[in-house]
Amino acid sequence: IDDNAVVVLENIYRRWEHGETPRVAAEEGAREVVLPVVVATATTLIVFVPFLYLQGELRIYYLPLAIAVGLTLLVSLFVAFTFIPALAARILTARTAPSVIAEASREGPWRMDRSDGEPSRRTGSGSGTGSRAAWYVRAYSALIGFTLRHPWLTITVTALCFAGSYRLFDRYVTRGVIWRGFRTEQTYIDIQITFPRGAGLERTDEMVRYFEAKLAQLPEVERFVTNVTDVFGRIQVTFPDSLELTAVPVVIKERMVAHSYQFGGADVRVYGYGPSFYGGGGSAPNYRIQVLGYNYEDVRRIAEDLGRRLTRFSRVREVNTNATARFFERNRAMQYAVEVDREALGRHDLAVEDVTRRLASAIRGEIVRSSLRLGGDEVRYDVKVSGYRDMDVERLQRLPVATESGSAVRIGDVTRIREQEVLARIRRENQQYERTVAYEFRGPARLGDVVRDAVIDATALPPGYTIEATTGFQFRVEEQRQIYMVLALSLLLIYMVTAALFESLRQPFCVLLTVPMALIGVFLIFFYANASFTREAYIGVIMMGGIVVNNAILLVDRLNRVRREAGGALTDAIVRGTVERVRPILMTTATTVLGLLPLVLFSETADANIWNALGYALIGGLLSSTLFVLTTTPALYLLFERGRSSR
Repeated sequence: IDDNAVVVLENIYRRWEHGETPRVAAEEGAREVVLPVVVATATTLIVFVPFLYLQGELRIYYLPLAIAVGLTLLVSLFVAFTFIPALAARILTARTAPSVIAEASREGPWRMDRSDGEPSRRTGSGSGTGSRAAWYVRAYSALIGFTLRHPWLTITVTALCFAGSYRLFDRYVTRGVIWRGFRTEQTYIDIQITFPRGAGLERTDEMVRYFEAKLAQLPEVERFVTNVTDVFGRIQVTFPDSLELTAVPVVIKERMVAHSYQFGGADVRVYGYGPSFYGGGGSAPNYRIQVLGYNYEDVRRIAEDLGRRLTRFSRVREVNTNATARFFERNRAMQYAVEVDREALGRHDLAVEDVTRRLASAIRGEIVRSSLRLGGDEVRYDVKVSGYRDMDVERLQRLPVATESGSAVRIGDVTRIREQEVLARIRRENQQYERTVAYEFRGPARLGDVVRDAVIDATALPPGYTIEATTGFQFRVEEQRQIYMVLALSLLLIYMVTAALFESLRQPFCVLLTVPMALIGVFLIFFYANASFTREAYIGVIMMGGIVVNNAILLVDRLNRVRREAGGALTDAIVRGTVERVRPILMTTATTVLGLLPLVLFSETADANIWNALGYALIGGLLSSTLFVLTTTPALYLLFERGRSSR
């Protein structure tokens, strides 16, 4: 936001250093950069124009951001050309002794010494002053001289940097995910218990108390907080800082999952969140494989075959072969099946009917249903076993069954009770039956993708059947297309604006090529920070594209101005114009990067919040583009303009 003010103030200050009065320096300095600054601001604004065409979540989340940034930029442009020159004219005082840089600037135009290739100044009697003319100016001009003598080598090195950084990014950085608002810096377990309507507060609270009792026995648990309603209970379990990044929360989550299998009539879900889980543990199902076909039984068979093969991998957990598009939508239906052991019944002289009658009375509670007369009226009544509403699998297995000899046998000794999944829903897409296989993969996303792709490739599909693989928190295809459309349209608009400024069809490429130069920094910072390239990072790259071209616009505009005013050799003009633009370019980059650092410095993890990805994209892009704009862009300008000058 302050880049415009920095550029205007620096140009005023440079002219003041050359001996102009504060008033003249303010007027002429602001007037000199008005066009490039306006165009540079326009390129930043123009990248937000395609945001108007975003749809769905992208429009809801990012259009307000574009409007806020755009309005702020317009205000900053107004301030840069009104308040800044007026303030500079009052603060600066008349100079009596020109600065070292000013003296060096007046000694003569830059020239390229063809004998040794080193840039120097034409010096006369002031050669002594020229020799002390800022060692860093001479050092940087020597660097520019090298890049101008070897432009193709400079461009080749830049291209190799891009290829190498992209290889690291492509191989090691997780891409395409959506930042998860529930992904926090704290590790915790979320136990959710849902009953059918009408279950009652007492029944829900009793189930919650069962899990509380189990958690109270675990010394590793620091705290658990409970909320209970008539049909829903939730327990949030947290851990000490010393266990945040260990496997202990994962093991406790598995214990809670095992306890959840002991109950019927309630939907119990156990989720893990935070670094302990996302760093190699587990979370809600994060992979999905969609099966489509015109025969429901064939689709079910394919989905269940996928599920069986997935369970063979040790890192795969919680496979659901009939999931919905969203993991927190409760549609998985389970039932308990009782398998009678007839040999055991024979040893205890029991019949199947004895066991089923005892099970029915325990589950339904019904023992006697009859009627009696009270005051001349016939009243129906039932006699039921006390506590039948609270029956669970463990109690069911301990229920006694009386034998003819008068002894008792536990139901668990003559039966096997197991949980099995039943059909929860039927879903069709374009008249095709659809089944989604959802599962949790514990480990790096790259390894999870390899496992998913291997399972899909090994699946034989009949003609007309398809498999579509998606990740639970990744871009949808239409969202990817919108992002790429916005990026392409933004680059096209930048080209059109810069072509109008430079009145050239080739010079805008010097500006646009700063975007791949900036991507070098983006690739590297996400690699070294071990951060995920989320949907917000894509938005950050689009914003970065509008920002990083500003330095190139200022540089190319200055090179054109020097060539018009001073004339002379092309290389001399490039060296002089580039050196004069070093200070404002470094200042604007420094102020922007320092302003962005708080977004990423105070987070314990690289993916702690939505601003991390935006901050990383902008910081990496700005640092990289600044380096290459000051070294590679002059070489590009030389190649583009040398051919035109030769004609």
